[in-house]
This record gives sequence, C-alpha cells and structure tokens, in this order.
Amino acid sequence: MADPNLEIAPDFASPDFDVIRQGLRLGYQENDQQVIARLTAAWETNKNACVAAWNAQKEADARAAEDVELARRAQEEEEGRLAREEAEHEQRESDKKKPKMNPFAAGSSVADILVHPPSHYALQKLSTFDFVELWYFTHAGRLDAAKFSNKSQADDTFGISRVDDHLTVRSIASSQELLP
Repeated sequence: MADPNLEIAPDFASPDFDVIRQGLRLGYQENDQQVIARLTAAWETNKNACVAAWNAQKEADARAAEDVELARRAQEEEEGRLAREEAEHEQRESDKKKPKMNPFAAGSSVADILVHPPSHYALQKLSTFDFVELWYFTHAGRLDAAKFSNKSQADDTFGISRVDDHLTVRSIASSQELLP
C-alpha cells in the first residue's frame, strides 16, 4: 500500500467526472460548484481515514520492530551471559586440574643427599606388572643404575668396522673416546 499522504486530489471539474457530477446535481438539486465541493469533501474524508489507518499501521510496525529488537537484545544478553558462565565454569575446571604447588616453608632447608631412582629396566618391569628382583631397589642397585644412567651404550658394545679388505669387530666405547 502506498503512502496516502502523497496522494493528490483528483480534478472533479474535469470531463472524466461529468457523469458523477450530473447524477449528484439531479439527486441533491445542487449546481456544479456545490457538487464539486461535495466530491472534494468526500475525497478528503476518505483520504484522512486512509492517512489515520496508515499512521496507525506504521506505529504498530514500529512498535513490533522495537519489540523484536528488544527480544533480540535480550536473547544476545542471555547468550552472552551463558557464554560467560560457561567460560567461568571451564576456567574453574581447568584451575582444579592444574597441579597445585606445595606450600613454601620459609625456615625449611633443602636436602643435601641425592636419592637415586631405580633403573629404567626395573621401572619398566613394574609398569608391565612383571616380576622384579628387590636388588634393583636397594642402595647398591640404585647406585649401579646411577652409574650407568648417563651412558647410551654399555662398555662391552661392539660395532663392525672395515680395515682394508677385512671386516673387524671393535668396541664402540673405544671409538667414542677418539671422537672430538
């Protein structure tokens, strides 16, 4: 529907309205000026009713749009609130999962004795629930594990090397010592 405020009154004096004017002249016993005034007044009344209905519809549309906007904002605020609560909940959960630092006692001293862990062999056997001799957990077993823990291979490991046309077996440990 077009805006009725923009409508222009028709020219009731034009020949297009001759039939209507003649019918009104005979029906109301009036002259042409009175009939044109009556037609113009009727058109103005109809236009005013259309303008009032148009304005009421526009106000209703504006109120509906405002209600929709308020509902959208409320929905966004609710989603934002839920997102913030979820983020806070996840933050609390992650804080619970973080390893807690032991309390620091100002007067305590640091131990000066290094306790060697058991060998990797013994720990691997424990993790697979296999039998492990108790010697690996004694002081002597731990010292033995500490003695060999920083070596990548044992002293009695051999490798194959080529000398002229012959293959020979040499100790890897002696080769390691020659490297710069």
